[in-house]
Amino acid sequence: MNNKPFIIPLICSLFVGCSNKPASIASIGSAGSISGYHSIRVMNIKDITGENAGFGYGAISSYSGKSADIGAIGTPAEITGFWAKYNIEGEKFTAFYNISKQIDSKLAGLKINALREYYKSFKTANTAMQLIVDGPRVRLLYTMNCFSKLDDCTPKENADPNGWVVRSPDNTTEVVVLFDGTGDTSDTPFTGSPYDK
Repeated sequence: MNNKPFIIPLICSLFVGCSNKPASIASIGSAGSISGYHSIRVMNIKDITGENAGFGYGAISSYSGKSADIGAIGTPAEITGFWAKYNIEGEKFTAFYNISKQIDSKLAGLKINALREYYKSFKTANTAMQLIVDGPRVRLLYTMNCFSKLDDCTPKENADPNGWVVRSPDNTTEVVVLFDGTGDTSDTPFTGSPYDK
């Protein structure tokens, strides 16, 4: 009797820690805006395994904004959150937003792989997921942080036939857009939101 088919998976699970869980795509996240001051109280990205990453960094006003460790996040599948537009001169919120939408994780995964295979020689573990709010608009970007002033960011020949790789909002590196959508808008805080006091 041949026990090899049983023994190999057993050894793998006991000693190597094999897993069917998809690999992490980023451990750093940032939240920002290119249209002035906003407040992000709650913003969660759920990946295809059900893991969550929070981008609720409070007051933000520039790209790429505030950064933090988001743990090991995989391909995104869902976005939920509450944020608000802030008038710094009047020191008050002028509009409130919320969102709860699915992300096309299959397309997001293809875009992530396109960027990972984009550069001729650049390799990094310094990847990041960036959340950008501009009024009701929300974008989720993914970048490998290749900066031509410091790195060789030469793309491979025919590296992006689908045109998914674009320049970052500050025109310093390449990103792919994993989500671009619009949340609901209100002049008053949404019931149950962090702004509802």
